[in-house]
Amino acid sequence: MHSLTGNRDQVLQLMNNTIQNMESGGPQAGAAGIGAESDADISVVADLRMGFMEAQVEGATAAGLGATEEEEAGWYVPRNRQVAVFQSMMDEYLAEQNAPEVPKGGGGAGAAAIGEEDVSHAEIAADVFYQGAAGPGAGGAAAAALMEQFSNLDPRWVSWVWIKAQGWLKGKHAFVNHTSLNDFQFDMKDEATVAIVGDWGGGNAAAQAVAKQINAIKPDHVIHLGDVYYSGTPKETQERFIKYWPRPSEPGRSLALNSNHEMYGGGYGYFDITLPAFKQPASYFSLSNQKWRFIALDTGYDEHDLHGQQDEWLAAQLQDGGRKNILLSHHQLFSAYENTDASKLYTKVKRFLDAKQIYGWIWGHEHLCVAYQEYMGIKAVCLGNGCFPYNPPRNQPQVPVEWLNDRAQADDPDYRGMHTFALLKVSPAQVDITYIDEDGHEAHTQKWNWQ
Repeated sequence: MHSLTGNRDQVLQLMNNTIQNMESGGPQAGAAGIGAESDADISVVADLRMGFMEAQVEGATAAGLGATEEEEAGWYVPRNRQVAVFQSMMDEYLAEQNAPEVPKGGGGAGAAAIGEEDVSHAEIAADVFYQGAAGPGAGGAAAAALMEQFSNLDPRWVSWVWIKAQGWLKGKHAFVNHTSLNDFQFDMKDEATVAIVGDWGGGNAAAQAVAKQINAIKPDHVIHLGDVYYSGTPKETQERFIKYWPRPSEPGRSLALNSNHEMYGGGYGYFDITLPAFKQPASYFSLSNQKWRFIALDTGYDEHDLHGQQDEWLAAQLQDGGRKNILLSHHQLFSAYENTDASKLYTKVKRFLDAKQIYGWIWGHEHLCVAYQEYMGIKAVCLGNGCFPYNPPRNQPQVPVEWLNDRAQADDPDYRGMHTFALLKVSPAQVDITYIDEDGHEAHTQKWNWQ
């Protein structure tokens, strides 16, 4: 991921300029032989504009609280479909243009405004996306002035955006529903190892380090809880997820959940690349033996909700008694450290919680590793720190926490948080969980008992 795509102000400035050029049908759009004339074209521009406005509102709302530590240090990951897709377009275009990175220690990746302190990023953006740039060394004021003039957009970039946006914003991939309540069931040995990692699809050094640790263990099964950045496009899925995915030992399985970032790009990378690569028929499934059953749900297709007849399928799995049930999902049921609206998801699973049919639940989404004390009648784990830079929270938890991975990295003063996966050793009597950091350190252990 290019550092420029993690700079919130640069992303939104370029997004606004690009939208203005597309809306105007100005000389750059015209030079490319493209204009917002068809219904499809108008829809694309309107969709991008709506996302940009939502990001502006979100920014204004958060202004009183200040930027997050991640945004300050240049890792902007919006929970906004259109902006995430725009970041994907930027990132791919920067790669095609062989755009240089900002030198280490140079020019403020996460500066609050474009200016002298952010000159390196502004110059790269001007040189790659805009015509008439004076080039590196032009100075912050000149680069900032150029950035503000959408008439100087490079027509190659504008035409490229039209093509990509029309494809990536074309709507959702078709959902795969079960036809039988026994569909999507996989067997697991009574003695088995399962590695679980969440929010891992960045292809960066942290993701590769986590994968190296998983590969060294050679678990029977490896499960991803979702998130390929920025918007799970086919190219990102291939180059940031499949390329580095840790392989289970034969005849074990790789399995992957759907998520909001995969669906930002319509889910095409997930449904057309990940599922066939893993020989996985659908985005929800169960993996079970005689005593334990992992039930994975798709909370990404409809964000923080269950699409289709998943609740009907889930009910059928839970009626098959004699096993302890552990749910897997991308989105959380609750959070100790951020405000989250899980009302739709909770409504779908409340009857199962009330009936004590769910023993445990492991999810991602938040870039943290948190083991909760029993809450809402279940054991729960947040495992979303697979690759993305983060800092452990300092605020008091809103929900009882057994353990938070706040171990500090020695070589990254900006992002203290370690990246972690969980190794589950499944036996009839218990599931032993070991949380392992990217450097192989065993950070914490838990025991989930059958009795």
